[in-house]
Amino acid sequence: MNSMERPLLHGTDGIRGSVGAAPPNDIDALNAIIENREVNGRAFMLLGMAFAEVLNEDLGRRPKIVIGWDRRPGNAMLVSGLTDGLHQIGAEVIHGGLVATPGLHNSVIGTQSDAGLMVTASHNPSTDSGVKFFDARGRKSMPEFEQRVANIVWKIAEREENREPEPELCRPDKMINAENGHRNTLAKRFEMMAADLAIEVESINWPEILGISELLLDSSGGAATEWFATGLTRRGIPFREVSDLDSPLNEYCGAGNLSPTDSWTWSQMQTHEHRLLRSLGDLYHNHPPNSGSLIGAALDGDGDRCLLIESTVNGAKVVDGDQMADDLMRAWDVNGIERITVAFSIETDLALTASMSRLRGNVVIHECAVGDRWLTKALEVESLEKSSWPKIIGAEDSGHLVLASPHPIIDDEWTLVGDGAATLISQLMARAVLNSMDAASAFKPGWKRRVSIHGTDRSRWTGEGPIADRIEEMIRKFFEERAINLKRKGIEGEKGLFLLRGDIDGIEVSFGIRNSGTEAKTSLSIRAKSEMTGLEEIATEITDLLRINLVP
Repeated sequence: MNSMERPLLHGTDGIRGSVGAAPPNDIDALNAIIENREVNGRAFMLLGMAFAEVLNEDLGRRPKIVIGWDRRPGNAMLVSGLTDGLHQIGAEVIHGGLVATPGLHNSVIGTQSDAGLMVTASHNPSTDSGVKFFDARGRKSMPEFEQRVANIVWKIAEREENREPEPELCRPDKMINAENGHRNTLAKRFEMMAADLAIEVESINWPEILGISELLLDSSGGAATEWFATGLTRRGIPFREVSDLDSPLNEYCGAGNLSPTDSWTWSQMQTHEHRLLRSLGDLYHNHPPNSGSLIGAALDGDGDRCLLIESTVNGAKVVDGDQMADDLMRAWDVNGIERITVAFSIETDLALTASMSRLRGNVVIHECAVGDRWLTKALEVESLEKSSWPKIIGAEDSGHLVLASPHPIIDDEWTLVGDGAATLISQLMARAVLNSMDAASAFKPGWKRRVSIHGTDRSRWTGEGPIADRIEEMIRKFFEERAINLKRKGIEGEKGLFLLRGDIDGIEVSFGIRNSGTEAKTSLSIRAKSEMTGLEEIATEITDLLRINLVP
């Protein structure tokens, strides 16, 4: 560790790993994250110190930091470690309690804190946990900040102080109910979205619009489990929650166990281990709703994303983030919005980005790396000082939708946040508009395939070098008898990305390979604007090559 830049602990979206016992010394505590993907209380104490030192450097004063957490058995130890470490450097610490990740965003801004720390591992199993850092604007940390934290935390560990936590330092200076603030903001957003889209919620026949008498909601056993379905029903939109607080977070439920391209028959759903799918299969296998009916919705464990379930002729399918973004844009378009700004990741459906001429208004598109922090960064060019809801969307097919949310303190000012509950509300409002007015046609999805190779040694994949060159050679040779126009491309924030973009026989295509930032896996993503022969075959060949070269 003699280089200026020390090993990063952060992945694509924070630090994550299985929760384990703390090693007896500081170096081993940090190495457990790097080598074993295991988090512990000692490492989090060191991270608390490092976070506070970076903020001290930037602010020149004592920072104020709010901590929130979700319902994981190991979180109490990790929260105590962070609190202890922050206090050692002199920070003021507020505990926000059990809260969804977007609720932590809201509380950072609402308490005028300098930063926030969310203890969660998102959709990972409940035996995992981790931490996400938010700045004073409620935005997730970027690589430069994470490298500064890494440099400082390793320096602290190398002092070999190996101190034990002090009970007094593990207690917060103040406690608030961050989830209450989140619920209040969601109620405000519900009314704001309805007014913006000229919807009279009380007069709408929601079962007629949605195509069924009751929707099933799966909050993944997260913070929204006890109140979100009830709140929607109270506003006239019939929902029933299927997850509970007795089962482990994310176990056989939630958006984290669904994929954007998933579809099922009714009989497959009846025997599925996923609680929402099994409930829908039992409910509808004898009396299926009309194709296109919205029948269910799933949030992930920390509540920052959402996927919908829609009926098909023989069963049901996932409505992904691309389709949800398109529906909201079409609803805005119906209402005469002249300019919409969108940010899409490198895994967005190519048919969506190529078909914006369907809309009457001007659509400004930004492409960015995978992760809602990059969606937010791409949207920063837009003004957030407006009297009405800013028409901006950041979307990933995984169900992350970054939308403008009213500032908790300042009128006519907005923040940017990915919130699964707000995403669902926006989709209900969009469907109400699209059901009653003459809207642009929905985009016809293109072809895409995503394959995850699990158990990879991610250090073997860099996005360049012999393996990447061999893959490009394979692709070019496979399609050598066709008109090929392909070039490699880089994207800010995607270190180690292989991205080959262009067209084959005039059809826009993309081949992408990247390491997961949170798990020991490497993913292949192939997209095409429309169906094209040979893509399944080349996907298999690339997957086989990656497995041979990357899995020990």
